[in-house]
Amino acid sequence: MNKLNRYLPDQRFLILLNRFILRYDESGCNKEKIVKDAYLFCVGYFLKYQQDYENPHLQGASNIIAVLSSAILSPNFYTIPNTINLERVLYFYKFIVEYIIWNEYEVEKTFKSQKQSFEHVLPSRKPQLKMKRRI
Repeated sequence: MNKLNRYLPDQRFLILLNRFILRYDESGCNKEKIVKDAYLFCVGYFLKYQQDYENPHLQGASNIIAVLSSAILSPNFYTIPNTINLERVLYFYKFIVEYIIWNEYEVEKTFKSQKQSFEHVLPSRKPQLKMKRRI
């Protein structure tokens, strides 16, 4: 991850997602498994690194579409070096979005369960204000 620190967050997200998809491709997994697990990867990345950007007007899974789309449509996408080939992310992007749209109940359930487990493991990142009692 140290080499990835030089990239912006949206670039880092796409590079890591691409690596994830390539590893699954190399292992011979079918497309359906890759798409489901890529969605799970996106949820995990979102909850760990980009939860501050959560749009309260969107359902949980819709935030994943928003983050994924903004990363691909960002001008920063074109500044990723040519040595990093993002073809697989672009290919699977449509399948991930399609999976989220057509499996609304399942993806929302997955998002909520992952969010609960993430919040259980890592307590709120917001600083806790302690009230001092006057004596």
